[in-house]
Amino acid sequence: MKKTLFAAALSCVMILSSGCTKSNILSPEEKPQPDFTVYTDVQLEWHQVTDDVMSYYDYDEYPGLVTFNYAHRDEEKMIEAQLFVDDTVDKETAARYAADLIRHINDSIAIQNNSISLADEERYGGFFDDYGFTVQVMPEATKEDESTWLVNMTVAAGEHTPVTPLP
Repeated sequence: MKKTLFAAALSCVMILSSGCTKSNILSPEEKPQPDFTVYTDVQLEWHQVTDDVMSYYDYDEYPGLVTFNYAHRDEEKMIEAQLFVDDTVDKETAARYAADLIRHINDSIAIQNNSISLADEERYGGFFDDYGFTVQVMPEATKEDESTWLVNMTVAAGEHTPVTPLP
């Protein structure tokens, strides 16, 4: 009886263990290979860039910033950005806000085109190697009066000149 019970148990173990011994679930025979191709002719979705830039801005981090906008001129390879601030923002802070906006624009573009390098403290990023920009920071209340503007500067493509306030 013990031999038959042992033989039956051994048979069950053999049957159960002789099933599928090769797992195609955990390691399929044909593994998909990741595509690391760098595409340089990416058509930018500017609406998505705008949404991404807007999502970066937590107005609590930029006290005194009322609003901002920007436009791209692909034919001229220029970005034009304007920031509107309240009366509490000084010229140095305005210059920092402007530089941050330019960096955010670059990084939002780099999300769509991985051939573009991200911005850092010294550079505005790879997009601005090919594009220049004009940036203006002005008090919302006196935006029509250029004498009250805090920043009004143009940087040529490939130059990573720091944004400086007006004297």
